[in-house]
Amino acid sequence: MKKYLIWFGIAMLSLLMIFGIYIYIDHIIHTDDSPTIVKDGKDKTKEEYIYKEDLLLLGYSVDEIKIIENKISNTDVKNYLLEKKYDNLTKFATSPYFKAENIERYESYYTKNNEYSFDNIVIYVEIGLDKEFYTDITEITNHDEIDAIVNKYYKLPSNFTPNDLVSIDAKYKKSNYDYTLRQVAVEPLYSMIDAAKKDGIDLWVVSAYRTESTQTSLFNNSKNKDGLEHALLYSAKPGHSEHQLGLAVDLNLANSKAHFEDSKEYAWLKANSYKFGFIERYPKGKEFITGYGFEPWHYRYLGVELATNVYIDGSTYEEYLIKHSK
Repeated sequence: MKKYLIWFGIAMLSLLMIFGIYIYIDHIIHTDDSPTIVKDGKDKTKEEYIYKEDLLLLGYSVDEIKIIENKISNTDVKNYLLEKKYDNLTKFATSPYFKAENIERYESYYTKNNEYSFDNIVIYVEIGLDKEFYTDITEITNHDEIDAIVNKYYKLPSNFTPNDLVSIDAKYKKSNYDYTLRQVAVEPLYSMIDAAKKDGIDLWVVSAYRTESTQTSLFNNSKNKDGLEHALLYSAKPGHSEHQLGLAVDLNLANSKAHFEDSKEYAWLKANSYKFGFIERYPKGKEFITGYGFEPWHYRYLGVELATNVYIDGSTYEEYLIKHSK
């Protein structure tokens, strides 16, 4: 009899322990202050497991749900991904640049451009390429920073003028025109042109800072002479030019018909400009990203470290900023 009482006591203790564990788990799942689990750099809460059933009902497979759990936060799943099933969600989500709030844009852009990889689709949408150039424009506020971006989606404030412009020395140009550039870029420009000369390469400035009114005239002249399509490809609208930013120069022959790309000067610049803080801003084959035709004469100052990183990355500045966004 005593043996049976002992076994009965053990059995009751086991039941109580199981019941206690159940109550604890139920409390964890249904309280707002449930503990956070960190997995693969993503904060997760027990509440996340509630959405598994919703994702299954939408038609996602167990394997797809595992990817969603590992790549997308609980908050983003709840806010953006429970209305319908997205055919390529898990493919887009593997991109490190993925943002759940843009899933509709990714899907839409992919239907029109399925020749691109899913990773590139994400990058291009984050750049803004799913929208027409000169639409959804943002006015920048960091125009005094050397890493500021100005393009067909980002513009300068009206009549913006840098406050540290200096004249370029006559030694580095063949015109009497008073070309100016921001002070931070002038000495690096001189160093680059001097280094090129030591290698038997002759470089000179043919354009630098431009006012908004000058850019307006250039754009209108290009449109009147060669048509709107040509103007949009080779001339920026006012407020959208890197020249107005005061950190860009055109060298030697700023003319697409002059074939500067076939010159030894261009070959030298392509191989060496980043060492002095300049990048080739509008490279060949990237016109659909930059919005501009190939301009082998146009160089943008970013500082040696950033220019070197962009050069090594082998991408446009637009792509680089998405890949390395903070």
